[in-house]
Formats: sequence, C-alpha cells, structure tokens
Amino acid sequence: MIEMRWEILKHLQVQFPAFGTDHFFDSLISTALAQNTKEDKWRKHALECFEKAKKQAYTSPHRLWMLEIEMDILMGETNNVGTNYDKAIHAASESEHIHEEAIANERAGDFFLSQGDVRASCYYAEAHKLYLQWGVKGKAALLKRNCPTTNLF
Repeated sequence: MIEMRWEILKHLQVQFPAFGTDHFFDSLISTALAQNTKEDKWRKHALECFEKAKKQAYTSPHRLWMLEIEMDILMGETNNVGTNYDKAIHAASESEHIHEEAIANERAGDFFLSQGDVRASCYYAEAHKLYLQWGVKGKAALLKRNCPTTNLF
C-alpha cells in the first residue's frame, strides 16, 4: 500500500507536503516496517524521510523527537528510549496533538513489549484512551484486541 502511494507521488506535478506530516508519517511507517521485516529498502526509505522531516519539524518538535527515537531503535541505540518517549509524549500533549500523543504512546508500548518490559501495558492503555478521545474508535478497538495485556482497558 505504501509503495503504491510513493509510485503515485512520483507522477504528481505538484505535491503538498502538509507541513511535514507526509514525511513524518512516511518515516514512522518505514521505520516500523524496517524493524519488523529487517529489509534494507525500508531502512533506506526511513532515513530519507527522516532527513526530509527534520527540515519541517520546527513547528512540531515532538515529531522530531518521535522520529529520533524510532531511528535510535532502528540503529540499536535503546539506552534512553523510555525517557525520550516520555518527552515526546509530553510535548505532543502540550501542543494538543492528541493523535500524535496517542501514536507516541502506542509506539512506546510496542518498544517496551519488544523488550519484555511490563511498562508496555501502561503505554497501550494510554494510547487506547487517547484514541477514544480523538474519536477513532476502530483504532482503539484494534489496539485493545491486539494488545496482549488487556486488563488495563
């Protein structure tokens, strides 16, 4: 699906970057795919999108922090991931980007789950609550259904 989007974008005469959200979300998607598949094409694309997103993140520093965290994870540098996720979550909350606060919580949950850390359930529960506040009940239900620790919902 994402590859189809890139192909369409190549043929557009005019592109509207929407204040960097396209590069931000492309980078998040690509880093997740790189982490899950270990394929170099996703790693390469994630790095390309990250460089583009950095140029447009001045209005939303939480996005840059989120992407830096994802890049750190991709590169195996995970010492400060928890603290950095908390900073990104707080910044997203302060800027009232509830959808990106939810995504940051979910990504933090994914990271902690991959490490076997019980903190994952707290981040998933917060993401679930934020998705409901944002009004995306389908995403909240999907998270609840797929979350291995549903006792917090």
